[in-house]
Amino acid sequence: MMMRWMMVAAVLAACPAGCGAERPAKRPNDPDFITYGKPSRLCHLANRAVGESSGMTVSRRNEGVFWTHNDSGGHARLFAFNAKGKDLGSFTIPGAANYDWEDIASFSLDGKHYLLIGDTGDNSRRRSGYALYLVEEPLVEPGKKPGPGKAKLVQTILFTFKGGSRDGEGLAVDVNSKTIFIATRTYRPKCEIFALPLPKQGNDEALQATRIATAKIRIGNAMDVSPDGRRAIIGTYNDAYEFVRQPDEKWEAAFARKPRVLRMPKRRKGESIAYGTDGKTLYLTSEGRPCPLWMVPAVEPK
Repeated sequence: MMMRWMMVAAVLAACPAGCGAERPAKRPNDPDFITYGKPSRLCHLANRAVGESSGMTVSRRNEGVFWTHNDSGGHARLFAFNAKGKDLGSFTIPGAANYDWEDIASFSLDGKHYLLIGDTGDNSRRRSGYALYLVEEPLVEPGKKPGPGKAKLVQTILFTFKGGSRDGEGLAVDVNSKTIFIATRTYRPKCEIFALPLPKQGNDEALQATRIATAKIRIGNAMDVSPDGRRAIIGTYNDAYEFVRQPDEKWEAAFARKPRVLRMPKRRKGESIAYGTDGKTLYLTSEGRPCPLWMVPAVEPK
């Protein structure tokens, strides 16, 4: 573990400002361009059980609610909280296991709300297979005393990566194309983006994730797609890299372009990033106790 973090520290020291991509010029006349304001730390999470927030997402069912989970080796459990850090309860997932959970995504489909958890971590690249857990997003009732609850496991999606084992650190869902994306982490400027079709419920056949793009991003460890399916973002320990998909354009083409580099707040081992329900505001957590929640706001250009 110490050797691993010495390697990480060396990488970060070698490229503190971007690790592989240049900041493109601003395009104020582009209607898709977002101006971001100064990051702010909103709170620390009251629930001290959150010690290794490895993934985080914004609820699609409960207004103002966030979801996170711990990294590898713990319980198969989700934690709910709000922007003030209030503990809104923890929810175990019977039938799921936490071998190495790395990220979580939320989405709505056919009037129902779901969370998808990625058991995709593989630092040593020795795993022969990986799992995604699709659960119904629990209802978080305002004013109800938080306590342990259960989340219904809808489907376990087993899969492999075409080409061999990978360390899958980022997870996102584009509900428009019914596609699951997984971003891999390496200590070189090489982040592979794999895609899986969102399978029909009841289909237990093992799938194979196919690589659709390779981005020059070092240590990509978080991912999300905006609710409207127009933006994808990949986070690192330092910055974030945003890709914008044009109307009727395939994601392969969007990921082939150089991403926009967004400066993120300095965090201790930040491994999560998520769009807000507006599809613009960004939220981040990091590992360690107490767990902080950061916001990078979208602002109107002057």
